[in-house]
Amino acid sequence: MRAFLLLATVALAAPVARAQDPVQVDPKHYSVMLENDQVRILKIHYNPKEKSVMHEHPASVVVFLNASKSKFTLPDGTSTIQSGRAGEVRYSEAGKHLPQNIGTAPLQAVLVELKPRTGGSSPPVSLDPVKVDPTRHKVELENDRVRVLRIKFKPHDKTKEHEHPNGVAIYLTDVKARFTLPDGKTRDGGGKRGEVTWAVGEKHSVANLSAQPADIILVELK
Repeated sequence: MRAFLLLATVALAAPVARAQDPVQVDPKHYSVMLENDQVRILKIHYNPKEKSVMHEHPASVVVFLNASKSKFTLPDGTSTIQSGRAGEVRYSEAGKHLPQNIGTAPLQAVLVELKPRTGGSSPPVSLDPVKVDPTRHKVELENDRVRVLRIKFKPHDKTKEHEHPNGVAIYLTDVKARFTLPDGKTRDGGGKRGEVTWAVGEKHSVANLSAQPADIILVELK
């Protein structure tokens, strides 16, 4: 009976082990930056030639912080080689792979993993920044789960009032900003290059408080 119970325990544990969460099976290269009921955001860092183990991700948005070249091996043994530019954004469907940094520089990226929706889609915004302030807000990619915007500010620049749903801001440069709400209240925000912020949906205008240009990727959730 004891042997049977041991075998049953191993059988039950096996699916958990096969879940292949990169944070659990490869913590050297993947760490959690932020997590809530809608997203989990991972910091990815590989030194040159470093290799991971087979793991899996849900549907995700990756933002490259520097130029990189990687080899991805799939469970069936096939592989592909992909290059990424600094600031480039890509969307990936759920899947398993084994990455290796085959470049000569460290690979640094931010991965926004999308969790299953617990309710309906986000309601449409009334002041779409792409329409009311298109010089600063450009669509990088869009599908049924996300719309990803690239937001650029000149030094001491300020946007028009606009609105976003819930989302994730990834800073490609150091950013120091001031947000003004419709009632006139303000708050300061931003972060260092490579940091992320959970952005609750709201209406606001944004001022760049820095004497340097600002470059931000905003992953809006649908």
